[in-house]
This record gives sequence, structure tokens and C-alpha cells, in this order.
Amino acid sequence: MHAPEITLVLSCIAAVALAGSTASQSQPHVLPAPNRPLQSVDVDLATGTITRGPHVGDRAGTTVTDFGSVSLGGFFLGVETGGGMCEWIDAGVKGFAGNASDLVTNVVFSYCTVMADPASGGPGASVLLGLYSGYQTGGPAPTTSVALFNLTGLPGHSANTSIGGGGGVSCYFINLIFPDCFAYADGPIGYSWGFTDVGTTGVLAGTFPFLSCIQSCSGPGPDGQGRDNIIDRYCPPGTFVGQIVTPSAGIDLSIREVADAEAVATSWNSQGVNTDVLAAPAIAIGASWQVNITLAHGHGASGATSVKVRSSCINGPNLTSPSGHPIEILTMGTVALSLSDLHDGTSTSYAPFAVPCDITLVGTAWAAQGTVLGGGRADLTTARCGVVGSIDVIADP
Repeated sequence: MHAPEITLVLSCIAAVALAGSTASQSQPHVLPAPNRPLQSVDVDLATGTITRGPHVGDRAGTTVTDFGSVSLGGFFLGVETGGGMCEWIDAGVKGFAGNASDLVTNVVFSYCTVMADPASGGPGASVLLGLYSGYQTGGPAPTTSVALFNLTGLPGHSANTSIGGGGGVSCYFINLIFPDCFAYADGPIGYSWGFTDVGTTGVLAGTFPFLSCIQSCSGPGPDGQGRDNIIDRYCPPGTFVGQIVTPSAGIDLSIREVADAEAVATSWNSQGVNTDVLAAPAIAIGASWQVNITLAHGHGASGATSVKVRSSCINGPNLTSPSGHPIEILTMGTVALSLSDLHDGTSTSYAPFAVPCDITLVGTAWAAQGTVLGGGRADLTTARCGVVGSIDVIADP
């Protein structure tokens, strides 16, 4: 087995130090930095689609950048022993934007590779990207991940070669779009880069990250976005072997989150005809939503209830129930969600419904009304109307 080997390609950074490395590990090799623009790539994990070049997505919603800095001003490339033998973890503190939703929709990172492109019959670039909560510089190695992404077949180089071998590299910005957003709490975090492929040297990885500035490369002071300038090395993954310490750089990564949008809800009973009461909180993506119905008159010891969620509340028509008394329709539109449950003669409490963590739902209007059967009666309930948000922190009437 090869001892872990590390290569650093420097540009603009004044000094790089290896801390805690063992004698059996090689010292950094300084090679010319690549001199070519990065290409843009979208990777949609929902469909597996890789889109090269400028791309206009069809996903709605607003995001904020809550952590990181994607920058090519003063960077170097770090190349470690490949084949899954080594992993780097960079630490930081997420929460720069003060965003309450903490729902991640996509991350942006950059890499260079010497692995032949799939379009040319090659394997393409590969990396194991990890996101962790609670990680601190120096470890220990994290045991619980927020998310792990084993990315293979990414856009690659013109041919299989190796770093420093004279064949150059191809470099990319990657926008990794998740099928559903997921919660990633503010505070100490770690993000990892696993060197999973191998170039033609048979030792060094074929795909490697940018290490971009965490502060102005021409001036003092951190940029205030939470990253630090120390990278922990684990070879093999889980075994700490040392650190890479730079004056002002960390692994290039930007975390994009759903912007805060308060979910709202209000009760609606138009002309006051319906007396059975439907209660429900506002709807926030990635959270649970629970409906309760309280009966205002006799429906027997038990009976069926249902709730339909449509698009809007209305001042609807007054109708006569099959059981001979007035009822009013309070909602209209295509049914987006239908629920059913039994009441106990007094009330019913529906099981919580898991709202998808889908940014396209934010800003969607909704209206819910229930039906109650039993005791020889058929009734409609009052309604709840609202707008889907990404957070629900303000009490609703």
C-alpha cells in the first residue's frame, strides 16, 4: 500500500504548511497552477441529468448563500493519494446570512481533473462529498453525516493523465442540485472531500478540489463567512494524520439555502353557515402539518371525515346538505391533497402530514375544508386559508 502522498499546486498563496505529518508521508510538490477558465455544470440529483454550460433552471424559489466563498482569486489545488485512501475535512461555522430556514437546496463547488471525460469514453471525474454538523478543526473524525454524495461520471479531461504529467487539467464549477431540500443547522460544521479516483500515476487522485481564499487575497482579515484556513487530513478516512495550514484558503464550497419566507394561515367561514371547525397551522416546507376537526353538533358516536386542500378560499354558494340543512362551500380549485380519518363523536385529529421539502412550493396559496359524516348528518367544516412558506415562527390567527 502506498503511503499517503500530497501535491499542492500554488498560486498567489504565500506559504503552505503541513502540520502533524508523519515522516513516511511525502512533502508537498509545487507545480505550475492551471491556466484555463472553469466550465459551468449543473448536476440534478433528482433526475441524474448533467447539464454543461450556462443553464436556466425551471425551479422556482429564492435562495441565499449561507456559507462559503467560491473564489478563484488566489487559489491552489490540493492533490492527495487517491483510490479512497484519503479524505480532507474543512471546518467552519455556518450562519453568516442569519437564515432561519436552514434548508439546503444546492451546493456549488469547483474541481479540476485529469480523468478522461465520459463523452470520450473515459470514467469522468469522481469525488465523495460530505456535509457534517458539529465538526471542529482537528477532529475527531465525524461519525454522523448530514449528507454524503458519491459523485461519479462527472465531466472530465480530454484524456486520462496525471497532475504534473504535462497533459494539463480540465476544471469545472459544479452546481449540485438536490431532489429535496434538507435541514442543515447553523453552527460548527465540516465538509469533506474524498479522493476516490486515481490518475495515471497509480497513486495520486485524478480529481482534486480548489482551495479558494477565505479572505481578501490582497488584504488582511477574514471574510466573515465562517470558513477557516486549516484542512484536516484523514488517511485512511477516519484516521487523522495531520493538517494543511494556509494563510487564507479553504476548500471551495458554497451552501445555498431556501430564503426565509414566513408561512401564514387564517380561518375562513364566510357567512358563518358551517359550524364544525377545522383547525390547522400554516404550511412550511420540510415540516409536518396536522389537521384537527372539532364537531359543533351531533354526528353520532363515530363517522367518517375527510379534508381536501385546494388553491383558494371563496365566498361560496349556500347549498342544502343531503341531511336537509344549509352548508356553504368555502374553497375552490384543483385538489392538491386529500386526507381522511374517523371522528369519535366529538373530534378527530389527523396524523401529521410530512410536507415535501420542495422550494417550488414556497409562495403557493392553499385552502382546506373538511367534510363530516355520521349520526344521520352530512356537514362541511369551516376553512383554513394560507400561503406556503419556508419557516413558521409567527403565530397565526
